[in-house]
Amino acid sequence: MTESFAHNIPVYILCGGKSSRMGRDKGLAMLQEKHFIDHIISGINEVSKEIVLVTQNSEYSRFGLPIVNDHYIDKGPLGGIHAALKHTDRERILILSCDIPLLDASVLKRLIAEKKTADIIFAETATNWHPLIGIYSKRILKNLEAHLEKDQLRLFDFIKTNNYRALNFTAERAFTNINTPEVLARVEQELN
Repeated sequence: MTESFAHNIPVYILCGGKSSRMGRDKGLAMLQEKHFIDHIISGINEVSKEIVLVTQNSEYSRFGLPIVNDHYIDKGPLGGIHAALKHTDRERILILSCDIPLLDASVLKRLIAEKKTADIIFAETATNWHPLIGIYSKRILKNLEAHLEKDQLRLFDFIKTNNYRALNFTAERAFTNINTPEVLARVEQELN
């Protein structure tokens, strides 16, 4: 990998959300004695050194990364994507959720390689869309703000109002969302 490839896109990890099913902040949950965020950062380091956390939770300062707060509080993923797009001076950013510690760099590299093919490019598998593993363009910002102002917060509904593209991946395991203690226990057991 060339040095220019490694630094060509900033990565924003969305660490908000109520984590009601998990019972605690998902990004700070542990898998194999490492925080989810640490696992995600390990994968990101192969594609970018520009990593920013989007969160209202000051506990994330322990990771030594820049933190951006939501402008639109309690608006779910759309609020986090908005905060990231407002913060960056770049045309495109990579958005990741904080509950995907098994994600690997090969997925990110493929998304980045396709970054100019639509305003929103995200991963999909045979079983699901994964819009919080995706590239988002600043061109969507006005449309995003309009949705937030009207409290139209459904992520899929918003995506469908934009020029989007879903990239198909077969590696289902890399996309495992760990959002309950039961899923965490199952994944921990599979990895041991």
